[in-house]
Amino acid sequence: MEIAVYLDDSRNIINVNDTNDIAAEKQAKEKGWTLIQNSDPAFSIDKMFKWTVRESDNKLVYKSTGKTLDEETKKSLTNLTKEQLNDSLTKAQLQMALTTLTKEYIEDRANSNLVTTELTRQIADLTIKLDKVMGIDPTPKVPTEIKSVATTDGAVITAQ
Repeated sequence: MEIAVYLDDSRNIINVNDTNDIAAEKQAKEKGWTLIQNSDPAFSIDKMFKWTVRESDNKLVYKSTGKTLDEETKKSLTNLTKEQLNDSLTKAQLQMALTTLTKEYIEDRANSNLVTTELTRQIADLTIKLDKVMGIDPTPKVPTEIKSVATTDGAVITAQ
């Protein structure tokens, strides 16, 4: 639908002729009036103060953004898509970081176990050497005498 709008010096819409296409075309021939072809269906005379006409293409646009409703919708969808892609990248990056940290933790844990085992072996070797220096034989001794005692509760075997 075509409408004619009257703009003041600040490009505010102060009057609208939306009776029919022919009336709008005739009105647009008057000084100060502009013909809007294919007017935006979101445009409302009650809220014409929120709208203006873009000089480059004579389209009704919101004053706040300088865009038509379609342009705003496309921009919103584009931004939403970009945000979703960014979120996807962030999730993938977080998963990769978590995998890397887990792998490092497992490797550190394995290395820690190896270090603990090696330290235990070295302490045992040093203990044996220290015992030898102090004249203690670290070799376990086999008992020389074995006693067995029989009781009514059962047999008790002791070694000396």
